[in-house]
Amino acid sequence: MKEHIDNAGIVTHPPVFYILATILGLTFDKIFPLSFFFKELGLVAGIIVFTLGVLVLILGLKIFLGHKQHPSVHASTSQIFQSGIFGYSRNPIYLGMALIMLGAALYFDILWMAIFMVPLILVINKLVIAKEEIYLARKFGEKYLEYKKVVRRWI
Repeated sequence: MKEHIDNAGIVTHPPVFYILATILGLTFDKIFPLSFFFKELGLVAGIIVFTLGVLVLILGLKIFLGHKQHPSVHASTSQIFQSGIFGYSRNPIYLGMALIMLGAALYFDILWMAIFMVPLILVINKLVIAKEEIYLARKFGEKYLEYKKVVRRWI
C-alpha cells in the first residue's frame, strides 16, 4: 500500500514551467524574431509590469514565511491564507512570476515570450493549480470551498 503524502502531488516546482516557457520564447526569438511594434512604450510598460510582478511575488512569499510555512508545492499546507494579497488572488506567487515574465517580454521586446505565456498558463492551471485545489478542498473542506467562491484563481 502506498503511503499518503500530505501535499498536492505536483511533479516539479512551478518555476520550472516558467523557465521552460522563457527558454522556448528566447529560442523562437532567435530563429524567427517577433516584435511588439511599440519599442519605447514596451520599455516603460515592461518596467511597470515587471515591478508589479516582483511586488506581488514578494507579498505572496512574505505571507508564507510570516506563518512559518514553506511555499514549496511539495510541502504540507497547514492553513489557507485569506488575508493580504491572498484576499485578491488565490495564486499570487504564480501571478507574480507571470507578470515578471510578461514584463521582461515587454522590456526586451520579445513577443515569443508573451506568446508562450498562453500554454504556460494552461499548464500551470492544469498540472499545478488544479491539483492544489483538489488537495486543499480535501484537506480543508468547506472552508476552502468558501474561499474559492470569494477569491479568484489569478486576479
